Amino acid sequence: MNYILGAAGQNAANARAGARHTDRGAFLDAVSTSWVTLDPDAYPFTRAVAGQLRDHDDREQFLAGLDLMLTGITALHR
Repeated sequence: MNYILGAAGQNAANARAGARHTDRGAFLDAVSTSWVTLDPDAYPFTRAVAGQLRDHDDREQFLAGLDLMLTGITALHR
C-alpha cells in the first residue's frame, strides 16, 4: 500500500510543483544536463544515471515495481 500511495503522492506533488505548461521532456533534459556537470567525486551515481533520466518512463517504472511485489507475494503463498 505504501508503494502505491507513495507513488501517487509523489506524482501529485510533482504535478503541482511544475509549471502547468512545462514540457516534460525539456524538463528532464535540463535536469539530466545539470546532473552531468556535478562533481564526479561527490556525485558518481547521479552522474552515472543522468543519461537514463532523459528517457525514463514513470508509468513503466511504477508497473515494474507492482509486478515485482506481486511476483514476491505469489511466491510466498504457493
